[in-house]
Amino acid sequence: MKGITIVLLCCHLLAPIVADGADFDYTRYAALLATRVKAGVSINGIATAAVDYSTLAKDAKLATSDYSLLLKELAIFDPGTLKSREERIAFWVNVYNIAAMKTIVDHYPVDSIRNKRINWRGFPWGRKAIRVGGKEYSLERIENEILLDGFKDLRIHFGINCASVSCADLLTVPYRAPGLYEQLEKQGRKLLANREKGMRIDRERNLVSLSQICKFDRKRFDAISGGALVFLRPFVPEGARDFISRGNPTLEYLDYDWKANDLKNVR
Repeated sequence: MKGITIVLLCCHLLAPIVADGADFDYTRYAALLATRVKAGVSINGIATAAVDYSTLAKDAKLATSDYSLLLKELAIFDPGTLKSREERIAFWVNVYNIAAMKTIVDHYPVDSIRNKRINWRGFPWGRKAIRVGGKEYSLERIENEILLDGFKDLRIHFGINCASVSCADLLTVPYRAPGLYEQLEKQGRKLLANREKGMRIDRERNLVSLSQICKFDRKRFDAISGGALVFLRPFVPEGARDFISRGNPTLEYLDYDWKANDLKNVR
């Protein structure tokens, strides 16, 4: 009888951690974000949230760390069990952000996700970055095929973080289905309030400078919302909203800082 109990216990430990139709358990990801990410810091004069990649690289060598166990849980989790649109968006936004962090950790120390140690051409987006449900996924596939093409919701741009200073800030808690859109929109307002990487208005020159995120994905902004400025209007302060709506401003793009959002770079 004792032998049967041990076998059943082992089977339980090796089985997927969620039941059919259940959301992913973000407990370990929440713990990682709480202990390895610091918000409200500055790198190269740009306000951002920074990741302690040095410690994460050490965590990666420990089988029992939240980081290592999180990756193992994702590797066996079937995303097909996610039922609601909000669960699926939240899951894949979180997975993208984890995969971006993992890309840095796998090659640490590197100064940027575009470092040639990661990809010799400086374009890491197409390389396999993370394993989910027994399949390998690239950042490009998660961002474009699954998230942006799959859901056609431009607010997703406010949630994904490419491990770089000029990305929308990494949220310090997981995205979750309840309150997902409030989380994304709050991050969008935060990004646009950042004059160094989100939006800058020059009324005298009738000029609006936006994050290059809007340039990178210009085709979708044009096709889905009629342009970046139209889409962004609800997420900017009222005075700026009126200026954008009535002034027909010229649109330019801010410089994009690809430096890693690494805690060691905080000044």
